[in-house]
Amino acid sequence: MTVQPNYMIHDRAYQAKRQDSTFSGWSKQDEWAEDWQQTWLPLMSHPTFPNRGRLLELGCGAGNVSIAFAQAGYNVTGIDIAPTAIAWARENATVAAVDVTFVEGNVLTLAAFADASFDGVLDGRCFHCIIGRDRTQFLSSVHRVLKPGGTFTVCSMCNDVPDTPFFQEFFDPVSRCTIQQGVATRHIGDSNQILQEVITAGFRIVAVTLVPPQHAIDLADIQIIATKS
Repeated sequence: MTVQPNYMIHDRAYQAKRQDSTFSGWSKQDEWAEDWQQTWLPLMSHPTFPNRGRLLELGCGAGNVSIAFAQAGYNVTGIDIAPTAIAWARENATVAAVDVTFVEGNVLTLAAFADASFDGVLDGRCFHCIIGRDRTQFLSSVHRVLKPGGTFTVCSMCNDVPDTPFFQEFFDPVSRCTIQQGVATRHIGDSNQILQEVITAGFRIVAVTLVPPQHAIDLADIQIIATKS
């Protein structure tokens, strides 16, 4: 089966979430706080993670991760294809009184950025939104904009999908994509396959953590720290 993405569907989702005061971005406020504590703080504390310098967040959404890293002392740029997300991110940065650059653009090409521009690149759960052959282009662009020895941090849904009505209806086990109205929306790959994609793109794996589903309706997460070979 050939599956086609439409990455601009994320803008419609951000439009809806921005109207709900319980959301701080893609996630609700309490979910974001928990994710920062359980995901990003441990990754940031890894010895390989740069302790200063320029970071790029891919699929930055409303800027929550970018803003938190800026508050930790990094020079941060966030990029997202959704104009609503970028407008929201800029507003959130103003409220937080931090200096973050937010760019409306395509993570497949990262055309706004020169080669070897960043000490670290953060996949803010963007990679599982990238479909088919676009995944190779995505990783190639990340490799290009990283400095030699730079760190690439990946957080991505993976492995078995829960036995729920949503996945029974929309998950295609052949492409490993959720497909709604003919549009592929998420790639839920096997964790070993995701690791191989990263290695094939020219990265050296430094650390891998597989986070099991926390509830019956959840998916597992793979967390990868890799460096540019």
